[in-house]
This record gives sequence, structure tokens and C-alpha cells, in this order.
Amino acid sequence: MVKKISKKEKSAKTSKDESQKDISESKTTSEQKISKKQKRELQKEEGIEQNQTSTGVIYVGHLPWGFIDSTLKKYFEQFGPITRIISPKSAKTGRSVGYAFIEFGDEETARIAAKTMNNYILFEKILKCSFVEDKSKYDRIFLKWKKKFEFKQRYKEHCEKMNKKKSNEEIKMMIQGLLDREEKRREKLKEMGIDYEYKGYKEIVDEYKNIHKKEINEKMKNKKNEKNLKNVKKSKNELTEKKDNKSNNKNIQKDNNKNKKQKKEKEKEKEKEKMEQEEEEEEEDEKSEENMKDEEGEEGEEMEELEDEEDEELEDIEDLEDEDDEEMEDEEDDEEEEEEEEEEEGEEEEVKNKNGEKQKNMKKIETVKKQQKLDKMKEKQKQIDNKTKNKKSEIIKGKKK
Repeated sequence: MVKKISKKEKSAKTSKDESQKDISESKTTSEQKISKKQKRELQKEEGIEQNQTSTGVIYVGHLPWGFIDSTLKKYFEQFGPITRIISPKSAKTGRSVGYAFIEFGDEETARIAAKTMNNYILFEKILKCSFVEDKSKYDRIFLKWKKKFEFKQRYKEHCEKMNKKKSNEEIKMMIQGLLDREEKRREKLKEMGIDYEYKGYKEIVDEYKNIHKKEINEKMKNKKNEKNLKNVKKSKNELTEKKDNKSNNKNIQKDNNKNKKQKKEKEKEKEKEKMEQEEEEEEEDEKSEENMKDEEGEEGEEMEELEDEEDEELEDIEDLEDEDDEEMEDEEDDEEEEEEEEEEEGEEEEVKNKNGEKQKNMKKIETVKKQQKLDKMKEKQKQIDNKTKNKKSEIIKGKKK
């Protein structure tokens, strides 16, 4: 709460403050900055009215639950226009605290609203309204009226911090703090002359330490007994393992001897099988060689037949050439007779040209026929070679199998 100041004190302070203001105004803003709180205190001491407007503010208390800023505005707008409203809310729950401040555009409307709504029953609650006459407090009241309220679960955050797992160092610090406070209290009681003994944190800590020591000693004893038992069990196990190893070694030797005998027998059987396979392969090779000889004989006969056919074709070609020669001779004789009869040089030249062309055509026909026959012979030879290769590959595969 702000203490009230008399008019004499105000006048004395105002003269001092004015001199200080003149000095401060001469300084630049970069050198000295006045906080908002200092400005408010200076304004209060000087008695300056911060709001010289004709506005009026009402205090409304005992508000029913669910009466928010929007509902308040709608309800109180029946008296006149409203400029600002603020209804504080609790940080724990986020609900309204139960009171609010409403600023009207005119003082008269604010006074009328305060009189009419005072002791008015609304939702089973009696409203308490009053007009705020000290206008210097307006800006202080409506400092955060534009800010939206954001509910922060501070209680939950506090609980989470307290329930968080703490390290051993933090626990030691807490215990030491409790013990120090308890010692200070006991010293104060002695100074006051009070002899009073009570069970405090120190005795509880000592009891806990004794219990903890006993538990540690019991654990150490149990560990020693367990170690002794383990050593005894190990010695017994080692003896049993040695006996088992000896018996196992004997059995292993017997098994090894049996395996060696079995291996020798298997090797003998394999050798016999190999000998039999080699004999079979030799027989198959002999048969394949005989088949190859037979096939080669057949191929030779086929080649002889093909050669005979070629010879016959060549003979036919020679016969055709002889016939062509005879025809050519007859034609020449006829031409000679015509030349003798006509005895013209121009006609003889034409006859010669015609004969040359016919000879060229005949040669071309003969070359084409020969090439065709040779191509056929080459194709037949290729087919025969492919057959022989396939037969050889089949014989080789049979040998490998």
C-alpha cells in the first residue's frame, strides 16, 4: 500500500524534484535512462493527475463464476460506452479472482452505474460496486489490460521439480541444511533460557547411519560366505572335470581308432571303384573310336559322291560351250557369205559388234552358274563339318560322364 503524503511535504518535495528534473533534462538519454517505476513515483510525489480526461472507473466485486470480460462489457454497456476492462485471474487455476475494473467514457455514467449496480443480486451473488475517485491510480490499474492471459501450470512445474530424481550431492546438501537450521533453533532456545530436549533431524540421521552400517556389515558377511562357497564348489568341479576328461580321452582314442579303420576300408572301396570306372572308360573310348572311323568312312563316301556330281556338272558345262562354239562358227560362215555378197564395210563392223556382245553375255552366264554351284558345294561341306563336330562333342561328353 502507498502511504498518504501531506500537502506541505508535497510542496517541499516538488521544489527539490524540479531542480533535479532540470539537471536530468540537460543530460542526454544515452547517459541516463529513468525506469517506469521512478517516473510513476515522481508523478505521485508531485501530485500530477495522470488522466486529466473525463473518464470514470468502477470497481466491481463479488462477481459470479463465468462472468468474463466479454460478458461484463455486454452487460455494462447498457449504461454507456466502455473504453477499458480488466479482470485479474489466478495463476494456479486460470479463473477470475472475483473482481474487475471498468472504465467508462464519462464520469457521470460511471457514478450512475456504481450506484445502480451496488448490492445488485446477480446469479445468487450480491455485487459490490464503487467509483474510484483517485484518478492517479488509473494507469496503475490498467497496466496490462491489453495483454492476453496465458495460463501457466506453475503448480505442476513446481511438483515436477520437487519430484525429480536428485543426485547424491543434492541430497547431502538438503540434509546438511536441515541440520544447520535445527542447531540454530536449539541455540536460540538456550539463549532464551529454555531447557527442552526433543527428537530432531540429527538423531534421525544418526539412527539411519547405524542401520545402514549394520546392513553393510551383514552384506559383507554374506559376500564372504558366498565367496567361500564358490571356492569350495570350484574345487569340487575341478576334480570332477579332471575325472571326466580322463574318461573322455579314453573314449576319444577308441573312437579315433575305429574311425581310422573305417577310413582305410572306405579308401580301399574307392580305389576299386576307380579301377572299374577306368576299365569302363577304356571300353567306351574303343567303341567311340570305332564309331568315329565308321562315320569318317561314310563322310568320305559322301564327299566322293559330291565330287562326282561336280565333275558331271563341269562336263555338262563343257558340252554347252562346245555347242555354243559350233553355233558361233556357223554364224561366222553365214556372215562371211553376206560380207562377200554385200561387200560393205559398214555392215561388217555391225556384225562384229554383235558377235562381241553375244560372247560377253555367254561368259557372264557361265560365271554366274559356276558361282552358284560353288556356293552349293560350300554349304554342303559346312553341314557335313557341323555334323562331325556335334558327333565328336557327344562322344567326348559320354567319356566324361
